[in-house]
Amino acid sequence: MKPGTWAAAWIGLVPLLLAVRRTGCKQACLCGLIAGAVYYGIILYWIALFGYLPWVLLAAYQALYFAAFAALYARLGPERIGPLGYAAAPAGWVLLQFVRTLGPYAFNWGSFAHTQVANLPTAQLASVTGPWGIDFLVCLVNVALAKSLGDRPFRIAPVVVAGALAAAVCVYGLAAMNAKGVGGKVRRVAILQGALSNGLDTENQYLQHAMSTYTTLALRAARSRPDVILFPETAFPTNLSTPFWDDFLGLLSKQTRAELLVGGYDRDAETGRVSNSLFRYHDGIQDEVYKKVRLVPFGEFVPLRRWLPFLHNYGVRPDDILPAKKHVLLNSRLGKLGVCICFESIFPQVARTVTISGAEVLCVVTNDSWFKRTQACRQHLMMAQLRAIENRRFLVRAAETGISAVIDPYGRIQDRLDLFRRDIILADVQPGSQITIYTRWGDWFVYASIAVMMLAAALSARSLRGHSRAKPRRET
Repeated sequence: MKPGTWAAAWIGLVPLLLAVRRTGCKQACLCGLIAGAVYYGIILYWIALFGYLPWVLLAAYQALYFAAFAALYARLGPERIGPLGYAAAPAGWVLLQFVRTLGPYAFNWGSFAHTQVANLPTAQLASVTGPWGIDFLVCLVNVALAKSLGDRPFRIAPVVVAGALAAAVCVYGLAAMNAKGVGGKVRRVAILQGALSNGLDTENQYLQHAMSTYTTLALRAARSRPDVILFPETAFPTNLSTPFWDDFLGLLSKQTRAELLVGGYDRDAETGRVSNSLFRYHDGIQDEVYKKVRLVPFGEFVPLRRWLPFLHNYGVRPDDILPAKKHVLLNSRLGKLGVCICFESIFPQVARTVTISGAEVLCVVTNDSWFKRTQACRQHLMMAQLRAIENRRFLVRAAETGISAVIDPYGRIQDRLDLFRRDIILADVQPGSQITIYTRWGDWFVYASIAVMMLAAALSARSLRGHSRAKPRRET
């Protein structure tokens, strides 16, 4: 199924909910584990590019969240605690989705919220609640459908109420999308997509090829006089903090008369380790660099590397990337630029952090060549669309092999380059200063969901105690 099939999310949980509606927690966990393994096995099929064992293990780990949700539903669903269950079950789903974004091993790929960027009116809710409100709404509709289908006779009321709420969100979204623009002076950006695959040449051969390709693209883009020329993540996969690269890219910035934002590595003089970085060049000099903060587990750092030597069979890096301590802005000609490098763009907290710090335009640079032509590239783009909506910012995205794009503050794709197409995007963007409810208050909806769950859990415990006391004693 393609990731743009957004309607499937609104009914996808129904079979699981019907299966666990009157079961115990253990049986519900088992059903949830099976459902989650199937779901993530399909969504994450591209992980098999790195080996079948990583695919199976990651799908199994993510399936634990489905198992936890099924157990919560068995205890807090509307069949058990009445009308409050319609809010408690989706609140539990939201909490679990939030937990998936926490910690160094976080991985929230496959969220229902991501699917709704193909349904943009509903996706506008993200500017108020972040992705969590969308997850709540989609889960609520699933719960209402399951409850109505499971009841005899069929009860239409839950479906009508949930449908009315979904319709109200859609109306809000349509009104938001028809609002006036973000304002700000128009800036022109050129996005370069080199369409160079990893691992085809030796490092020196690859760098020579990359230098030739990106110089040609940059000089061609310069004819349209852009303010900024954006390169993808690791456009030059080597240490760029050397005199050679300063001279080469500094000269290119003079020749193009534009500011260059170039992906590469920055070597730390003390540790010798490199950071995944985006360098800023202008007027012949390099004066700013953004270093990636949130790294890819097992891709950019390997937990317990010393005790897991077999991981070298799966192409892990010989040395860990050095993470930066905090997210910083670049003073770009587009305005203050909030940068997300690849994996960072899947987390709503990262884009929100740079926006609340003053970012006027969001920027995502990525190298998705590892994904080849799988649906992972499209799934990754959908997350960038959600980041634009959450913070009401233009987002420019440069991807080595695609999909590069310019996304407006409502998640609409203004222009794009499809997979393995070597070309340039020339587009106008406007720096924004609007602060959305989500940008200002962050994950408030998650905390509200926790409060709902605590109330539901208290009522459930009280109900169980009352039921226990009501049991008749055996006669002796």
